[in-house]
Amino acid sequence: MDTRTPKIPVLLLTPKTVRRIGRRLKPIGSALAKLQPGMGETLSKMGFDISAGEYMAGSLVSSFLYGAIFCAISLVALSIRGGEELVESAPSISIGVGLVVWLLFFLLHIIYPKITVSKIATKESKDLLFALREIMVDVDSGVPLFDSMKNVATSDYGYVSNDFNDVVKQIESGVPEREALKRLALKSESEYMRRAIWQMVNALESGASMGNALPGIVQSLENHIYREIKSYSSNLNFMMLIYMLSAAAIPSLGITFLVLLSAFGDFGVTAGTIQMLVAASAFIQIVMIGYMSSTRPEVFGG
Repeated sequence: MDTRTPKIPVLLLTPKTVRRIGRRLKPIGSALAKLQPGMGETLSKMGFDISAGEYMAGSLVSSFLYGAIFCAISLVALSIRGGEELVESAPSISIGVGLVVWLLFFLLHIIYPKITVSKIATKESKDLLFALREIMVDVDSGVPLFDSMKNVATSDYGYVSNDFNDVVKQIESGVPEREALKRLALKSESEYMRRAIWQMVNALESGASMGNALPGIVQSLENHIYREIKSYSSNLNFMMLIYMLSAAAIPSLGITFLVLLSAFGDFGVTAGTIQMLVAASAFIQIVMIGYMSSTRPEVFGG
């Protein structure tokens, strides 16, 4: 499977359906595309063969489906569980819910491609170090740069392998080696991928030895990775302290504090109070786990 073309989870439609809708709603899609001038470039970096207008039109329909689903759910829920007044106003409330959900999901459709591209850049940086090491070893062994890039393209380096596979295909179709690498540098969202490719291009244009240029690139990337790990480690102690407070201190000391308060006033500790405290503690723990997971550097198999 080509990891260079990721799916957009929020989009309910297939690319084929999006293109068909985009052709039918071309004026609307073109007008909406002006809200995000860089959408076409972002979709191209993701590997989607869809224009910005087609994607915006498809996003409009996809978000409308979300709105319709939530409208139907709220209508059924209000009709079954609501009182007499709620039942009478259920249609208008449901339509309002549907419109709000439609707007929110449309905004999510607009910003999600940039989020996906950012994730691709992070994964490129993660796999880049090992790919560059392989190229460096091959070049030091006397293997031509093209053959070393071909080895990386056929290896399991995720997005980096797909990027170099595109470069290899361009070179085999007659594009000069330097031009193909320049296109990759301009296309990539990874800062270190761009930096590494530009140094390779400069070495090719100046006639310098690629074997001398690659170790500096690899060392620079290694230093960046070590800095990320050190920074994450220094922040992890504080995050673990907050997690332990929410996991142990809040449920135990919080309940004890509430019992003491109830002895001096009318405030009583009920089962509902304890459940709310435990739920708040669980919510904080989930948030902290998610934050620690999302900020963890994606390196060395991360």
